[in-house]
Amino acid sequence: MKKKVILAIFTLQGNGAERFALTLAKGINDAGYEAHIIYFKDIIDLPIPEGVKTHFFNYQKFRAIPKFMRANIAAKAFDKFILNEIGTPDLVLSNLFPVDFVLCKSKLPNVHLVIHNTTSQEYAGRLDNKMMKQLKKVYLAKPCVGVSQGVTDDFKQLFETENISTIYNPIDVESILKSAEEYIPDVDGPYIVNVGKFKQQKRHDILIKAYAQANIDEKLVLVGTGELMEQSKQLAKELEIEHKVIFTGFKKNPYPYIKHAKLMVVSSDFEGFSIAILEGLALGTPVISTDCPSGPREVLPSQYLVSVGDSDHLAEKLKYFSQNKCLLDNPLNEKFLIHTAIKSYLDLINMN
Repeated sequence: MKKKVILAIFTLQGNGAERFALTLAKGINDAGYEAHIIYFKDIIDLPIPEGVKTHFFNYQKFRAIPKFMRANIAAKAFDKFILNEIGTPDLVLSNLFPVDFVLCKSKLPNVHLVIHNTTSQEYAGRLDNKMMKQLKKVYLAKPCVGVSQGVTDDFKQLFETENISTIYNPIDVESILKSAEEYIPDVDGPYIVNVGKFKQQKRHDILIKAYAQANIDEKLVLVGTGELMEQSKQLAKELEIEHKVIFTGFKKNPYPYIKHAKLMVVSSDFEGFSIAILEGLALGTPVISTDCPSGPREVLPSQYLVSVGDSDHLAEKLKYFSQNKCLLDNPLNEKFLIHTAIKSYLDLINMN
């Protein structure tokens, strides 16, 4: 009988952790195991790889329960749901806080919480005693996996624990290359691309200001959607560059936009890893990124990094790479590839 791996995620609505779950599930199936994705909110925006089984666990009905009771009750229901629908799993991987909050109470075997962000940055400004107590209840209850070494080091320092290992967020290069051939973006002329949700962490405001300051010919293409998109459009208008900034909205398959870009930019204040950087490199597109507390510096040489929150520095880099051909000599390390991650995650089964 095939060993079963559960990947639990809140929704399949197009962000890094969601793409990670789908990529990993496909790799687990390809390795001869059986992957199941459980999602808590009934939204699927992303293409499901062939053969990957998905199951909807209706978490919404537990929202009316007071928070101090909710995790225990929802975890019991989750465990029962898994045992009835799938059977006893060999490994359960929980992704992102709303799911971690429930699965830290799960009685299923071999539950691990995957940490996708630098925790101290994600909760910056809110880490009072009450918040730390709540986070410790969740993240010290189960073994954890950090998606980059920076994430792991930050977690160890914050929680004063060694109960976390590092498995890098992987990419499936073959799948990305294939997806990048599906269409040609409708963009007139050379352009710079950014792919990501419009939220505070991603700092589209810094990118748009830097782009205006750089005053370069290439258009700026922003792929994604989110709560701050209208605010970003307004900023482009105020800076009188709205004719050069293209907002594409959400794309199920953003890879053609990355492949055909002259340059890709990551402008975040913090990232767990920024899998988009690996995707850009896999497609032969140079990437410049803010030097986040974790992630980018583990992949990119220093000349492709800029100071966090520094629009002047980013503008300089945009101008430089607009005028100079970028020598992309940065082969992907084996530790970032799907087969390495799959082996490391499946080793968690063998350790138990």
